[in-house]
Amino acid sequence: MSNGELLTGSIKIDRLRNKILEGEIKIPPFQRAFVWKKEQVTDLMDSIYNDYPIGSVLLWEVNEKLPALRNLANYKLPDKTEEFPLSYILDGQQRITSIFGVFNDHIKTENEADISNFDIYFDLNIEKFVHFEDLFESHFNLKLSTLFNVSDFFASVNLYPDNIKEKAVKLQSIFQNYEIPTVTIKKRNKGVVGTIFERINNTGTALSALELMIAWTWSEKYDLKSIFKSVYDILESRDFGDIKEKLVLQCFGAIISKTTVTKEILDLQPEDIRKKSDLLIRSLEKSLDYIQQEFNLISGDFMPKPQILVPLTFLFSKIHRPTAQQSQIIKKWFWRVAFSDRYSSSTDLKMNDDIEFFEEILNNKFDKINKYSVSINNSFFKSQKLSKSNPFVKAILLLLSKQKPLDLTNGDAVDTGAALSVYNRKEYHHIFPKAFLKNNLKLDNDKINLIGNFCFLTASSNKIISDRSPDDYFRNIIPQEKFNDILNSNLIPNDKAIYESNDYEKFLEERSKLFMEKINEYIL
Repeated sequence: MSNGELLTGSIKIDRLRNKILEGEIKIPPFQRAFVWKKEQVTDLMDSIYNDYPIGSVLLWEVNEKLPALRNLANYKLPDKTEEFPLSYILDGQQRITSIFGVFNDHIKTENEADISNFDIYFDLNIEKFVHFEDLFESHFNLKLSTLFNVSDFFASVNLYPDNIKEKAVKLQSIFQNYEIPTVTIKKRNKGVVGTIFERINNTGTALSALELMIAWTWSEKYDLKSIFKSVYDILESRDFGDIKEKLVLQCFGAIISKTTVTKEILDLQPEDIRKKSDLLIRSLEKSLDYIQQEFNLISGDFMPKPQILVPLTFLFSKIHRPTAQQSQIIKKWFWRVAFSDRYSSSTDLKMNDDIEFFEEILNNKFDKINKYSVSINNSFFKSQKLSKSNPFVKAILLLLSKQKPLDLTNGDAVDTGAALSVYNRKEYHHIFPKAFLKNNLKLDNDKINLIGNFCFLTASSNKIISDRSPDDYFRNIIPQEKFNDILNSNLIPNDKAIYESNDYEKFLEERSKLFMEKINEYIL
């Protein structure tokens, strides 16, 4: 059955072995190392023996030379002159390596210890597959590697009693006739194959687009892996080490071809990747400088939307520094995206759209800023708890830090860097104290821990306020001569009547308005 691009079929074990030995089937370097344990290998043999399905093997047939691993599970495969087409294993590597290892006892290895998991026997007494370490010496044990070597096989079984010999012949017949289902991809480019590979590996230990790109771009003078090490050295030094590899790869795509779509990134020319590597590093550094300076974003933990880095990196690959007018639009864009659901779906296409928008900015065309709108309103501050995982909460904390908040107890400037470099709840304070709300107003934690009830405050100042009621500490602890300045810097309502009456609902209502007014100031 074929549609010209996808062939389904099957292959017998002996034919599979020969194809690997002849160099017709290879393992690409983006595949992970062999990781199966001996129990998994014996279970696979048992499944074949019982005619259970073991899943199909996905192969990619090519007519061009690509980087590949010559050896398989540390077996020294012979060098062969390559004849096309070749097939690369995309899915099923652990199964194929196990089968090859079990049935190739005479091939030299790099290290015998590395292939010890393949030392599998069939205990003909109990009809079970057993690893060498677990054999019963008194039983008739047939090494599986003899099944496809006629002389070795008969040299072993001719010494067995007839009933045991019969079991051995049956075993050999089963393995000689077992067919492994195959699906072969033909006439598809690297981008499509990369997308297929990502999707079949979307559970468990998935391989990334980066590992595929490492394979495509590798040469004796260039290793993308070392470039990414340099990138992550920078990211980690800036406290952005949790940025996903795929996002950095999308920065590459943005710089080279204005795309963030995996399939299109994998179709990029290797030479373009090599040439733009230094530019990627410089542009990413400039992006981090910019967001730190303009938004107090000094840690990846507080990045509302990591995707923001991609169009910014594209921008800084084109210019050293934006003009004042360009920067004004970029900042509006940042806050509009930070307070929107923009990247909740179709993320790649929206990043592509953002790259186009930034290209417009480079040409000093700014009217398309109006297509970005926020998804937040007053009710958010009265319903959402302080949570590091919520992107809007992260944006609110950045917004608060931009106000250069003053300490409630003494009017000194608060070092928001301590709170924004590491998410530490001790650096945040319930404006209406938790104990007061719980004991006096009988509120539960969901109502107490609302984002609208928090401000920046050091642990020492927090202790001073402790669980005092607002009517107490707003009058007796907050310096009255700086009252308005302190509250305004924290976007806290300065209507004293709210605190004299301990009116929590009124407080939340008025503070929500202040938050929205400030957001509108930044986005309009």
